[in-house]
Amino acid sequence: MPLLLATDLTKSYAALPVLTGAALALEPGEKVALVGRNGVGKTTLLRILAGLEAPDGGTRTLSGGATAGYLPQDPTVDESRTLWDEAAAPFAPLAATERRLADLEARLATPETHGDEARLSDALEEYGRLRERFETGGGFTYEAEVRRTLAGLEFRDAQFRQPLASMSGGQRSRAALARLLLSAPDLLLLDEPTNHLDLDGQEWLEAFLGEYRGAVLLVSHDRRLLDTVTTRTLDLEEGRLEDYPGNYSFYVTERAARRARQQEAFERQQEEIEGLKAYIRRYHAGQKSRQAKSREKRLAKIQPVAAPRSHRTASIRLETPRRNPQVVLRLREVTRRFGAVEVLRGVTLEVRRGEKVGVIGPNGAGKTTLLRLIARADSPTSGTVEPAPGIRVGYFSQMSDETLDLDRTVIDEVLGARHLTPEQVRGVLGRFLFSGDEVHKKIAQLSGGERRRVALAKLVLDRPDILLLDEPTTHLDLTTLEVLEAALRGFPGTMLFVSHDRTFLDRLAERLLIVGDGMVQSVAGSYHAYREARAGMTPAVALQHPVDAGRGEARRGGGGVKEAARTAPARDEPPPRPSAARASRRQSQPASADARHKGPTVEDLTARITTLERELNDLSRVMGDPELYRDAARARQTVKRYEELAAALESLRARLSDGQEGSDA
Repeated sequence: MPLLLATDLTKSYAALPVLTGAALALEPGEKVALVGRNGVGKTTLLRILAGLEAPDGGTRTLSGGATAGYLPQDPTVDESRTLWDEAAAPFAPLAATERRLADLEARLATPETHGDEARLSDALEEYGRLRERFETGGGFTYEAEVRRTLAGLEFRDAQFRQPLASMSGGQRSRAALARLLLSAPDLLLLDEPTNHLDLDGQEWLEAFLGEYRGAVLLVSHDRRLLDTVTTRTLDLEEGRLEDYPGNYSFYVTERAARRARQQEAFERQQEEIEGLKAYIRRYHAGQKSRQAKSREKRLAKIQPVAAPRSHRTASIRLETPRRNPQVVLRLREVTRRFGAVEVLRGVTLEVRRGEKVGVIGPNGAGKTTLLRLIARADSPTSGTVEPAPGIRVGYFSQMSDETLDLDRTVIDEVLGARHLTPEQVRGVLGRFLFSGDEVHKKIAQLSGGERRRVALAKLVLDRPDILLLDEPTTHLDLTTLEVLEAALRGFPGTMLFVSHDRTFLDRLAERLLIVGDGMVQSVAGSYHAYREARAGMTPAVALQHPVDAGRGEARRGGGGVKEAARTAPARDEPPPRPSAARASRRQSQPASADARHKGPTVEDLTARITTLERELNDLSRVMGDPELYRDAARARQTVKRYEELAAALESLRARLSDGQEGSDA
């Protein structure tokens, strides 16, 4: 029996149909993608399946006793709670049981209880019953599970007790996601769950969903996530669902094949119909009238094959830039502070003509700040940003409101001061799916995706030599995203772009700038090669990487380009020769007793970190043994030791990171 069954769902808003007979069945444990253009009704369908909205017609049935959990694009949290309390809310009954067990333990230790046989018997009976419930319900492991989930979703230990009211909207959304994942419903209904995750968070969620035992119905613009997690794709179009038995890449290929087959069948039938009509017209009277009438009957019985459904798609073409110098951009010792916070520190780099450079790093690391400095939308605190003379820089902001006048109409905003006629602008806007009266809409009335298309139209008309793109795929549906991706692949100019879209990074970036802890490190090669190299780093090497600092993550395994990533220059300088590298290491070692008194060396810290990691791994194995929890005191002691070691490890990693920053200064 299906876990979830929906039949003939219909839904309209103000007489506008959104669902017109949608039907689906989900089996237990199935992982399914839900795709479709922006605005077709994916969120409406998820809300109906979650039981939060009633359909106008049709039925939705969840199998008896099963639970469904829904994550909207903009989830809400209880802002009076701390982050930990919000995430651990699904374990509230276990926490209450734990408190009751502590009360009973205290009561059992009193002389009053020991001196009263009946009271002692009652207390022991309740304690045994509650302890069994606590143990079987995961009482000794749930705190570690909460900790792992929060860490995976990019929260630091120091934030665990922070009130949600003091956190950003993105952090609150991640807290809601943590709470939902920890509640472990039989069916997860997820609407854009990666919206507020950086690259590491996306990969953690990908692994989590891949191992999740329940069913998942997933709406996402993250093609890598869809490809890795799902094994079936539902395409919502014109209110109905079309089923594809494969992941997103399979869906793209199979959809094209199905439409080609349908087009061929449609054309064959049209030829047949035209042939019959021509025969009837020619012979409707005369000796062959009987044959003509026979063909009329045959024509009436034909079941028409519909033409393949087609929708307008954006057409994005970027002009070939002018001939530019070999080096189109230099940054020299650029520092940017906001008050006492130093976001970028002493950044020096070069960008060459025609390079495609991806900019990555944790949320809040300074990626947008770097692009704004290059675009001259912001000024450095110190240092210089030097584009080559005469270079035209096109900047696509993450926040459309920065570059668009919300009070203007679409056509006026794109026309601006450009030497174009309104008719020419209309032609360009048509390529970006604005036609008729749509060009007279005010920017303030547009959706997020429509505003992005207006900003892209302006960018195309500016004919830039260098493109600076800050999250260009946000709010774009998958079709428009792939059109943009193809246009950028064909752009022969220079491009720097910030993106959390791993597929986009893989297909475009030839070099990466990794931003973190105020530094910018350059790594040659694709994003995939970078991830493979990073996965193959030893813990000590991984901790030296700016992106990893303070994240408490160590990954092991093979990596064909490990050495390239490990020795990548921090400031676009050639990697040192082996002899120079050895000399540098010798210089970094303490040369006297006075130097040793300054504190532990990098080697000391690295050795201690390795030891703690080994101890934590051993404790993790112990905590995975059910026998541990037969002894409550030993279990508590083990969990406490695990938490102490984890805190000590984070402290040592921070010291290592700080020490390296000091040596780089």
